[in-house]
Amino acid sequence: MHINTTETTTIAKNDVLTVTLGSATLATYSNLNHSSGYVLITLPVAALPHGTTSSTLKFTGIENGSSQTSFVIDDTSLTLS
Repeated sequence: MHINTTETTTIAKNDVLTVTLGSATLATYSNLNHSSGYVLITLPVAALPHGTTSSTLKFTGIENGSSQTSFVIDDTSLTLS
C-alpha cells in the first residue's frame, strides 16, 4: 500500500482508510501513515467468524475535504488456513 497526502498536520487523522472483514476491523490507516513508496502490509486473519462460510473484505476511505490523501492499494490476497 502507498499513502500520499498534502495534509500538513502531524497530529490529526483527517483522512482515514479502514479495512474490515465482515464486522471485524482489521486495520485503520490515516494521512499520518504516509510514506514515500509502497509498503507491504500483512493483516492477521485467523479465521472467519464462527459458523460463517463467507464474509466480505472491505476497504473504506473517508476524507474530510481539507486536503488530498490517496490510499493506493495494489495486489491483495486473502489466505485462510
